[in-house]
Amino acid sequence: MSLTQELGLDIPFTDTRHETVLNVVHTANQLLSAGADLFREAGLTHAQFNVLFALKHKARPVTQTELGQRLVVTRASMTSVLDRLEAKELAARRKVPGNRRIHHVELTEAGRRLLDAMEPRYFALVHEALELLSDSECRTLIGLLERVREGARTAGQGDRE
Repeated sequence: MSLTQELGLDIPFTDTRHETVLNVVHTANQLLSAGADLFREAGLTHAQFNVLFALKHKARPVTQTELGQRLVVTRASMTSVLDRLEAKELAARRKVPGNRRIHHVELTEAGRRLLDAMEPRYFALVHEALELLSDSECRTLIGLLERVREGARTAGQGDRE
């Protein structure tokens, strides 16, 4: 179904790029909504799940700042998410020897167990949501979205100079 139909618009879009952005946003919102129940059952928000997932799938120690940059989260938001995860004993900030200002963020054993239990259900949900796309179509979509993110990173920079 077209976005025009889904949104109940009487007049179709006249700007293809605007329609594209709204399609991406609307699709992302629907995917977030589909996962909300799973996250809620585990007592997590989507942001908390993303942090735990990023911590589980890292190859080296990561700082709070690096984690925020990876997840495109403000410093204040990251602090808030980590405070809540620490209160639930799912993540921990550890001091870095020789640097009092930096902390590495780690997944606790309880956080790992929770994520290990959630991941199969999460991946099943993702596969169900994308079952109409072939692997090749998924790879094409990934490439297109990477290009969109690159454009978004540089958009408006010419106006600021």
